[in-house]
Amino acid sequence: MPIYEYSCNKCGAISELLMLGKDDRASCKECGSDDLTKLMSAHNTTAGSSMPSMPEFGGGGCCGSPGTCGMPGSCCGG
Repeated sequence: MPIYEYSCNKCGAISELLMLGKDDRASCKECGSDDLTKLMSAHNTTAGSSMPSMPEFGGGGCCGSPGTCGMPGSCCGG
């Protein structure tokens, strides 16, 4: 379900709003204004996701084990 962040142009409040359909109308939770600007949100990933480990961030190879990336039988294949 898409959750969007909006900044109210009237009172300046930041709101996270769940938008279920194309016809949903966003309004400020603080003042009720519909004069909002959609903000760019950062992508959220959770631990245990299927994304490969990033060695430059202290992880191992693409499987999370140092030296395994590309070796026969590794999760990356090689």
